[in-house]
Amino acid sequence: MENYMAKAADAFLTGHPYGIRLDFKHKGFALFNYNMNELGNHLPARLETLPLEDFDVEDIPLRGERIVRKENITDIFFYDEKSNPYSDNRVDMKKLKAYNKYIYPLSLILNRNL
Repeated sequence: MENYMAKAADAFLTGHPYGIRLDFKHKGFALFNYNMNELGNHLPARLETLPLEDFDVEDIPLRGERIVRKENITDIFFYDEKSNPYSDNRVDMKKLKAYNKYIYPLSLILNRNL
C-alpha cells in the first residue's frame, strides 16, 4: 500500500498545480508544479524560464495559500509543506478539499482539468 501512496504523492507533486505565475505586463500565466517546473515534468527549473500561456490574467482569481507580488508579476501558491494533502504518506481529505477550493474555480476559468 505504501508504494501506491508514494506514487500518488509523486503524481500530485508533478501533475497538479502547486502554483500559478501571472504576468500582467505580458498578459499571460504559467502553471507550475512543486519543483517549480511545468506540470508533468519531473526536472527542477527556475520559475522565470517557464513559457507563458496567453490569457486575460485579470480574470484569474487571486486566491491561494500564499501570494507573492513583484512589480507586474504575481505568484500564487495553492499549498505549502503544512497544507500538502499528501504529506505524512496518506491523503488528508480536509487539506485536499481546501486545495480544491482554489483549483476548481481556476479550472473553470482556464477551461481545463487541473
